[in-house]
Amino acid sequence: MTRTILTAAAALALALPGAASADGHAASPFAEPSVEYGQSYRATTLLGTRVHAVEVELDPTVPLPAGTVAEWDDIGEIGDMIIGVDGSLEAVIVDVGGFLGLGEKEVALNWSALRGVREDDDPEEYFLGVNLTQEMLEAAPEVERVPAN
Repeated sequence: MTRTILTAAAALALALPGAASADGHAASPFAEPSVEYGQSYRATTLLGTRVHAVEVELDPTVPLPAGTVAEWDDIGEIGDMIIGVDGSLEAVIVDVGGFLGLGEKEVALNWSALRGVREDDDPEEYFLGVNLTQEMLEAAPEVERVPAN
């Protein structure tokens, strides 16, 4: 009888929304299965995405006039991501400069500095912009890869 009560209590605890285990993890390891672009992005989509330098603040909720992005400086593409041990996306590594992969340098940009925006004429396509100048980009330090000890 006690075993049945304990089993039922455990099942109820797992079924309750927001129920957490003793170590603070959520009861269910499953995340929301849908991805609404502009709200979240898949890593496979971000890798290779072009990043543009813009000298104005961007509001991701306001679509841009068609052709706006063509006027921006294309600074490079996302080649890698830095994910913290807590699961947060800390930065993206952008391959900047160079030609056909030669002479590029890797620059880490804070993920929070990037803005995903859309143009009026194509709501399905998004662009990533970061508020910086070419001079700021050129002065940015190159990513140093330090092996773990």
